This record gives sequence, structure tokens and C-alpha cells, in this order.
Amino acid sequence: MKHPTSYLIVLLLSYVVFLFYGALYPFHDWCLPSAPVISIVLFGWLEHIFLFDIFQNLLLFLPFGLFASGYLVLHQKKLSKILLMVTLASFCTSFFIESMQTYNPYRIPSLLDVALNTISGFLGALIAIPLMPHYEKTIQFMKTAIVLGNKDNLWPLLGIAVWFAWGAYQLYPFIPTLHPKQIVETFMPVILFLKREIPFYPVRYCHYALQAMMLYFSGKLFISPSRFLPLLLSFIAFIFLCKVAAVGRYLSVEMLLGISSAVILLSIGHKLVTGIAVNAQEMNEAVRS
Repeated sequence: MKHPTSYLIVLLLSYVVFLFYGALYPFHDWCLPSAPVISIVLFGWLEHIFLFDIFQNLLLFLPFGLFASGYLVLHQKKLSKILLMVTLASFCTSFFIESMQTYNPYRIPSLLDVALNTISGFLGALIAIPLMPHYEKTIQFMKTAIVLGNKDNLWPLLGIAVWFAWGAYQLYPFIPTLHPKQIVETFMPVILFLKREIPFYPVRYCHYALQAMMLYFSGKLFISPSRFLPLLLSFIAFIFLCKVAAVGRYLSVEMLLGISSAVILLSIGHKLVTGIAVNAQEMNEAVRS
């Protein structure tokens, strides 16, 4: 993908897939709606208004608006045209999703959600406008930070595959949610440990420490040394945030301590070994001279 807009297209399409997955899950027991689709979307939500749902829908389409607006900005469209097109696209996408939800008995279609998603997409478009001047620098940063490998060097691809496999392992089965009660349940192992209601499990700690070691050494295969630690920590933090948004995935003290301590110790050890090697090389050069 040599053209700069190609990355935004991939991000936009990937996020659209995520929107449909998150909004239409679960994918079983679907049935015909009990009333016309339009009437359900327009009037069927009046008794189901939740404050947290409002907050969630105001955030949901921000990335959609951001990626779509960024694509249009790179094509040098007029500001007014960009905002209009992204807002209209957000409305159409959201309305289509809400209409599909009328066939899903586990979902509550809502005209309020459509309005909030449309506003969210508009806000995402506004955010993209001041950010896009830095887009080229960001792409250049990623190109200098990550080596994708080729047919003659498959090691970088192996490292990337290990990271993706670990992320999928941590999130599977990915059942999306942002309900406050389920978010609290995600941190329940930590809360119970702090209350001294459950013990610390050393075996589980070692289990996650070994996973961190796997991430650390596989990351060395495809990330440049100068960018390595920020990208490693960012990836781990991203997976942890995704676990918060997935039902049945928990954060434990052993997980947090195991991964963080292993990364810190490996980083310190690597710096010490590198420093010793550099000093030894300088001493050898000094003796030879």
C-alpha cells in the first residue's frame, strides 16, 4: 500500500466490520420483526433510554468519522463538503444497522442511537481536520518502526503473527459490550484480591510472564530498536482495553504484574547486556589503538 489513502481505507473498512459485528451480535435466533421496521426504529425505543448508552453512542462513530474524513481531506475536498459527506455516511450506516437490529431480538433499535451516531461521526470528521497534517509523519514513523519482511525474510512476519495470535487468544470469544456492570466485572479479580478475598496465584503469574517474554522476543523480529518499547507497551495496553470491552474477559493481578514485570526486567536486562557489550568493544578498540 504505497498510496497514503490506502491505509485509511483499510482502517475505515475494518472499523465498519467492527461496527456491524458489535451492533448485530449475537448472530442467532433472528426472526421477523413484530411490526414494520420503520415504525420500530422511529418509535420502539422510547421506553429504553439509558444514560450510559447515550455516552457510548456518542463515541461509537468517532473513528468512523475520523477515517472517512481523513480520506476525503487527503483528496483535497472542501471542508463543508467533507463534513456533509461524512455526516450523511454516518447517518446512513447507523440507520441501516438499527434497521437490521429489528430482526435481532437481543437488540433494541433506536432513533436516538441513529442521531447520536450521526453526531459522533460529525465530531470524528471535525477531529480529523487538524490531525491530518500530521498523517504523513505518522505513516513515516510506522514505516521506520516496523519491518514487514519479504519472501526472503519471513522472520518479521512470524513475529507479527505471534502478536496477532496472542491478541486473539486474549479476546476470544470477543463478545462486545460497554455496559457498566460488565466493565466492573472485568476488574473483579483485581478488586477481590485487594479485598483479600482471593489469593495470589504464582503459577498464573508465571504463565503471563512467559507470555510477555514471547511478545518481547517476537517483537524484536519486526520492530526497530528505537521504537520497540513504546510499540510493545502500546500493543499490550490496547489488548487490555479491548478486554475491558469484551464480556467474560477478566483482568487479574497476576496478569497485570506478570506481563509488566517481565517486560520491565527484560528491558533492563537488555540495556545492561548492550552496555556491557559496548564497553567491551570500546576497550578492545582502545587496546588495539
